Amino acid sequence: MEALTGATISVIAVMGLAYSFGVGRGLVNRYEVARAALSEAQSELEALQLVPRTDATMAIGYISPATPFIYEGATLGTSSWRVLPYDDPNLPGPVNLKRVIVTVQWTQNAQTDSLSLERFWQP
Repeated sequence: MEALTGATISVIAVMGLAYSFGVGRGLVNRYEVARAALSEAQSELEALQLVPRTDATMAIGYISPATPFIYEGATLGTSSWRVLPYDDPNLPGPVNLKRVIVTVQWTQNAQTDSLSLERFWQP
């Protein structure tokens, strides 16, 4: 009887441990994709720094067409950016900055996620 009880407790413990490893691996995969999305958004912001401020794509109100977000050869979502006006309330007088927001959206394991990075530029 003691051997049966010990075996049952051991099986339950091993099953719990195996489940924990599976959940942990899922979290690691989710983090890897989020890190790739962050890299995509940072690269897009860096590329936008090279665009002249007078270009039509840098006009206030512009929304870029969505481009595919590809991770490890699979298209997981989209990346896009937009330009909005921004006046800093802490500075005297109108500042009229341009606020550029890059958003990456993706779906992984039936979960939709997104992140946004923004930067301010003088016109």
